[in-house]
Amino acid sequence: MGEIDQIIADARALLQFSQAEKALELLTPNFESNSSNISFLQIFGETLLENNDLENAYDVLMKACEIDPTGDKGTEKFLYLGQIIGGPDGLKYLDNGLNKLSIQLNAINEDKGEDDEVLVELSKLYETKEELQKYFIKKLNQGIFAKIEIWMTDLCMEPEAEAQCNDLIAYSLKLDDQNPESLSLLSSIRISQQRVDEAKDALEKSWALFQDKKTKLEEAANNLQVNSENKSQPDSFEVGLEYMELIQPLLTLARFAIELELYEIATTISSNSQDINENILESYYYEALANILSAKQIAYKLQSSNVEDYRDLEIKQLLKSQNSDIKAFIDEAKSALTQGYKITQTDSVDADPELIEQVLTLVDELGGPIISELMPQKNEAEEEGWEEEINSDEEL
Repeated sequence: MGEIDQIIADARALLQFSQAEKALELLTPNFESNSSNISFLQIFGETLLENNDLENAYDVLMKACEIDPTGDKGTEKFLYLGQIIGGPDGLKYLDNGLNKLSIQLNAINEDKGEDDEVLVELSKLYETKEELQKYFIKKLNQGIFAKIEIWMTDLCMEPEAEAQCNDLIAYSLKLDDQNPESLSLLSSIRISQQRVDEAKDALEKSWALFQDKKTKLEEAANNLQVNSENKSQPDSFEVGLEYMELIQPLLTLARFAIELELYEIATTISSNSQDINENILESYYYEALANILSAKQIAYKLQSSNVEDYRDLEIKQLLKSQNSDIKAFIDEAKSALTQGYKITQTDSVDADPELIEQVLTLVDELGGPIISELMPQKNEAEEEGWEEEINSDEEL
């Protein structure tokens, strides 16, 4: 492997472990000397995106597209550029990428592609045909999901928007009908279409698949050391990366569950995301919000109120209640918010300022954090690796 190839590989590894600033530091000094290297430009553009430098990311990715308009050197540039641009022009770039990926997937299915440089290189990285197919289906879904996002936002008022979303999600599920992210997005589409029962059904199926995937990854992690000599076992990097990648989809699913008033599922999903990373503020916010809304539902049924919707009840009314279920939900919410409050007080808090403000507001409305939970625990064991952060379902 050449020097620049090693730099690209190192940068990709840094991005996979959310170290975008370090990846940028690694790549930036090499930009001028590699300004015509498609592989370098694609990873550099992605790194700029991860560092929220949209203007320079656009310039870098556009240059990559101009050098390689047919995607013979890779499709990432089309997918990222399409998401940056959005609207009809963004769809065109996404379609460029999707068309190329579809051709490549068909070639894999038919045991062809010997003349495709990207396929040849990727075949060296993946041991089986199934693994290579899985990689391309994942890339296709990246583009499909981006197109759906554009149709649901930028182009939502277009007459064909609903039909486009339906066709795209059907295509995604045809590629893999057991993809929990596809089913989560299907739920979102059905929410926007006000097809609530279908949205709930899709969400529950998505959560079941996510739960199964999480459990299998936990089992794989627990077996890593025991079966360290078994070459057929995935390595810790692969398992750890796939496990960490569950966080954002789970948080998105928790938000959809709250929209659908599936509060018990929302709290369970939030709790499971905390198993993976206990320092994500959003998970505690959703857990608290779901518990508060559950308390409001009960309070609304128990007493007459001037509000038309239970969600409009004020928290101070809940705090006056002597109902044991309401008190239990409020206690759970306060405990979750206390953990969230602890995160907001750290120097390394990485969250949207608006979310931080919402958490602090809810903490204040509930009477402040639980003081005893703010105290550091004695003799806390040092965490030595991501594997030990994974708890099996039996331990939950």
